[in-house]
Order: sequence, then structure tokens, then C-alpha cells
Amino acid sequence: MGYAPVVIRRTIPWVLASLVAACNAGPIDWQDSVLPAAALEFAPTLAFDATGHLVTASARNRTLPTAGQCATVRAARSASGVIYATWWSLRSDNSADLMAATSVDGRVWSKPVRVDSADVGRSGCDRSPPVIAADGDNVHIVYAMQAREGPGIFLSHSMDRGALFHSPVAVVYGERPGLASIAARGNFVVVAYEDPNTSPTRISVAVSTTMAHLFDYQQVVSMTGAAAAAPHVTMDGTRVIVSWVRAPAESSSARVARVGIVR
Repeated sequence: MGYAPVVIRRTIPWVLASLVAACNAGPIDWQDSVLPAAALEFAPTLAFDATGHLVTASARNRTLPTAGQCATVRAARSASGVIYATWWSLRSDNSADLMAATSVDGRVWSKPVRVDSADVGRSGCDRSPPVIAADGDNVHIVYAMQAREGPGIFLSHSMDRGALFHSPVAVVYGERPGLASIAARGNFVVVAYEDPNTSPTRISVAVSTTMAHLFDYQQVVSMTGAAAAAPHVTMDGTRVIVSWVRAPAESSSARVARVGIVR
């Protein structure tokens, strides 16, 4: 489609962020108890799809550019009503580019921009969908992929309404990157993800207090026991709510949640 090349320079591996986190108590005070997600009041604009990701009905995905597009479109709407969408676009070798576009009505979209071109995986459309959050003029996209330096979960953000995305930051590296979710408010950004470095898989969070320029805190938030999957994170005032699905091996696979308070 004639896109200009994108140079990717990733910053601050997860291991360095972990060392920083070890020196302080962290920016979130987590409650010890796990609650049924149904017991919590979520903002009315939130909705869960089958994988636990935020979806926006106003974004009519069929109107987006379709060349090489995987069925992984995710969208978010800012407080001003602008809709942002992101998706994987396949290359001929079954690797993919991460794309994004903007709309004011969900029907007419801007020319797509390439967010990340560093994927070297050959899995075609068999990959986790990206997730997106809009906060004022800031747009954050989180995605799992096989990067040149290794597989992991990454974040790229735009500070000018999706016109230009900054070089990605590594949230976590691991051999089994999976689903993720993101919430953002000002400089405070929280990513919840299926932790590829735990067995069975737990839900961990990465927290940035610098608008995702650096993730300075990491913690496992799902309790010990059976595996956890399909995370979702939201912010409600000073509350951070992370929910996930318990493993099918348990007697109940209902979505549960843990609440934290921003210090």
C-alpha cells in the first residue's frame, strides 16, 4: 500500500523495570481478595467480547481498509468522540504489520498508519488481537508478537491523535505471549497481560507513571492456584480493576476481579 519504512528501536527491557519495582512498594495498593466481576460497577461504555477485550459497537469494522486485514480489529473512543481502530495486516510471508486508523463517525476512516513493522512471526492471522485505549489526544496500543529480538508484549503510543506512533516499548518478553488489556489516564498507564513467564499462566500488570515511556512496576495480580486468562483492566477514579477468567479446570470459570487503589 506504499507505506514508508518504520525504524523500530525498543526501550527498557522488562528485567530492568523489575529491578526498579523491587526498590519500592509500587504505585498501586492491591486488595488481597478476589471478587466476582459481576459484583463491581464498570463504566457503562465498557463491554466484554468473547476474549474479554473492550469493544466499541460504534466502530463499523467492515468499513476499514480490508487488504490483508486479519479479523482482529479492536477500537476505542475518546471522550471527544473520536474513534481509533487497530488491527493486524498480513504480509505475503504470513508475518504482519500493526496498523491503526482514525474516524469521527465510524464510517469514514483516515489513511492507515503503520504502528509496528518488526513482526517476524509466520503465524498469519493466528495471533492475539491488539488492544487499544484512547485518553484525550493520547492513543495507546498493546500487542503480542514475535519481534526480531524475541517474542513478547509491546506498547506503542501516539500523543497527537494517532497521526504518529512512537517507537515501541517492551512490556514483557516471554515465549508464550498472549492476551492483554490496557487502561490509561494522563501519565498513568496500566497493562494487564497473560504472563508468559509463569506456569500455570497468571495475570500480571505493568504500570507506567510516565505515559508508557517506561514501565517501572510489574506484579502478578491473579491469585495462586489454577491458570488465569483473558485479562481486562479499567480505571475508575483512583481504583484500578483487573479481571480475568479462571481456568476451565476449576469448578467455576466465571470472570473474577481484583481491585487496587492508586497510592
